[in-house]
Amino acid sequence: MNVDKYPKFSILIVDDEPSWLRSLGMTLEGPGGFTNLLQTSVSSDVMGLLEQYDVGVLLLDLNMPHIGGEELLERVNREYPEISVIILSGINQLEVAVGCMRKGAFDYFVKTV
Repeated sequence: MNVDKYPKFSILIVDDEPSWLRSLGMTLEGPGGFTNLLQTSVSSDVMGLLEQYDVGVLLLDLNMPHIGGEELLERVNREYPEISVIILSGINQLEVAVGCMRKGAFDYFVKTV
């Protein structure tokens, strides 16, 4: 049985908290109906995944070990400007959100409990 992935491009979710990563993935797959998801909890894996897969949307946490979300945001926008980066962060500060938007984020959402 050949099952088409939805959407045609991959959605990459990056967060160092395994429970948040798992929960968001389940939400996107279940009620969201998205079947073309990639996930990683290791920020240093992101650029390699972008080389390997056709990613159209990147859901990115800001505070992570290895490479921080803001640095990844800048690198992705420089090397893959066609990818929409959406920041998902626990930081509820207007200055941080505005800074991310200026660095090229498509949108900024604050994580809730």
